Order: sequence, then C-alpha cells, then structure tokens
Amino acid sequence: MLGNQASVRLYLLPLLQAIWPGFLPGQYRARLMSASWQTPDMVLLRFNVSSRWPGFVPGQHLLLTLTHNGRNLSRPFSICSPLSLWQATGQIELCCKVSQSGSFTPLLASLKSNSVVNISAAQGDFSWQQPAMPALFIAAGSGITPIASMLLSQRHWLAPATLYYRVRGTENAALLQRLQQLAAQQPLFTLHLSDSRFEHSDVFTRQIGTAANNKQLYLCGPSAFMQQLSTALVQAGVAKGDIFQEQFGPALPVLAGGDNSGQHQVALQHAAGNKVFTASANLSLLQSAEQQGVNPRFGCRIGVCFQCVCDKVSGQVRDIRSGALSGHGSEQIQLCISQPVTDLVLKQ
Repeated sequence: MLGNQASVRLYLLPLLQAIWPGFLPGQYRARLMSASWQTPDMVLLRFNVSSRWPGFVPGQHLLLTLTHNGRNLSRPFSICSPLSLWQATGQIELCCKVSQSGSFTPLLASLKSNSVVNISAAQGDFSWQQPAMPALFIAAGSGITPIASMLLSQRHWLAPATLYYRVRGTENAALLQRLQQLAAQQPLFTLHLSDSRFEHSDVFTRQIGTAANNKQLYLCGPSAFMQQLSTALVQAGVAKGDIFQEQFGPALPVLAGGDNSGQHQVALQHAAGNKVFTASANLSLLQSAEQQGVNPRFGCRIGVCFQCVCDKVSGQVRDIRSGALSGHGSEQIQLCISQPVTDLVLKQ
C-alpha cells in the first residue's frame, strides 16, 4: 500500500499539518503580492515564491493549491511572466481564467493580499525549442499565458517570430499590452490579433497555413481549437514534429485492440452513501462519475495530489498516463487517471 503514494509523509500529513499549518509535501509556499483584472474573466496574480522553489522554463505550468473548507484543491496554471521577473525579484505571475460556476477559480478572485498558497515545482515540456529557427506562435483565449512567457522571456532574438492571437474582442485579450510593447520594441517579433467576431475560423486557419511554411509552430488554446488547427496544418503539409502543443494533464489513449466506446458499471461505496454509475471506457472514472452527479473526492485531476485515491475492491482499470493495466483484485487507484476496463467495485 505504501507504494501507491509518492511519499510516506502523505500518510502522516494530518500530523505534519498540525505542527506546520498549511504544510504539503513536495510543495512550496507562495505569497500573493497583487491581483488585477486583465479581462472581465481573467485575473493576473503576482506571487512572491519561496526561495526553495527551483524555478521554471518559460512555457511551463505549475499546480496551485488552496485550502478551502478543510480540503486542499489544486489546479494547473501556466506561468505567464518573463523569466527575468523571477530572477530579479523571486516573483512569478499567473493569469487565471475565472469561471463563476466553478468550484476553484472564484476562490482565486477573492484571495486577499498576503494570502499564502502552495505551488508545485514547474512542470511540462512546452517550451521554445530552437530560438535560432523562425517560429510561429498561435494562441486562443487563456492559451496566451505560456506563449506570453516564452516571448517576453526572450532576450537574444536570433530569428523572426510571429504570434497569431485569436480572441473575441480586444477586451478579452489578456496580456495584450505587454505583447504590443514587445512588438513595438523588437523588430523580429510580429503580432497579429484575430477577432473571432469578424474573422471566420476558416480564414484564420488559411492564414496560419500560409504563414507556417518552414517554421516551428507552438499552439496553445482550447482543445477543440488545437485539434482542428493541428489537423489542418498536417493536411497542409506541416510535419507533425514541427508542431508543439500545450496540454494540461494526460491525454486519454485509445484502448489497444478494444472498444473505446464501451460502458462499465461502477459501484462506489462512500461514507455519504453507496452510488452506482456507468463509466465510459474513453473517460477517466472521475469524469464519468461527475457527469452523472456523483461527486467523489478529488484534487489536482492529473494524478499528482492523490486526493482522489480510493480502494478498488474488484475489477480492472487502465492507467491513462502509461496504459498499464491493474490487477483484478484489491488495490489503490486514482480516479482521475484511471479508465475502466471491466465493471468495478470501489470504496472511497
């Protein structure tokens, strides 16, 4: 059982938190210095981070953890500030989209100055691979955050770089002023703003296809936007190896030799009462549960915080990250990174 947790300290967490309030193993403290609205639904948060925090590569993201009603809630956010800000002041910025119907992001909007949160080490492989090669950046909505960090961090411009920024009205273009200043100061950087109210997506896609020739491409935005655009680019002759995309969390794999549209019955034994729901083979157990009004305990949703750990009494699951199959007997699994392969009995 110990092998199912990242650290033995996770089992001792209540005791450690009684001694050091707010302690989370493997996390770093960050103090909120300022908050300002970039758009009507995106708030820019500046944090002073622990001197132990190991830093980041522009384009990476981190997990931000808040304690609310006795629960630790975590979500991933891209760092949007330039590397120079952290190097000079020990501070970073996150530009977070606030969904008023959500359970997490409204808490960010109400954070008070000097509030202390926990952050993880920076993670992810989304970064500017070859600054000496012409590059094309494409961002939509909050996807601008890691791309802005890459562009604003660049100090030695060796080749042209172009950003196509797709928004619905300039009032919804986060970090726009900083990027406009960069375009005014740096002759090798060009900024194109595409307003979806007036420019059809087909026109935008054709522009990207024309501009993509002999360039590395960096995409970040809603998953449907990236899927449509990357498909169109590959069809236009762009090599898949030249397209880099940001994705939070693991991608759901197609089950080898199986039916990814299969359905399995899951019996969840819970302190609040037993629940039975149908789980789709192409979704995580957590997603299937939530779609049917079952709300199990969860945290980061990407297999890091272990808050959704439960006991699998019987049945088999597949690990979304690795594709590895579990056994059929009793063991611990994480709901957010497990897909059902058979009917299941779970206990949380």
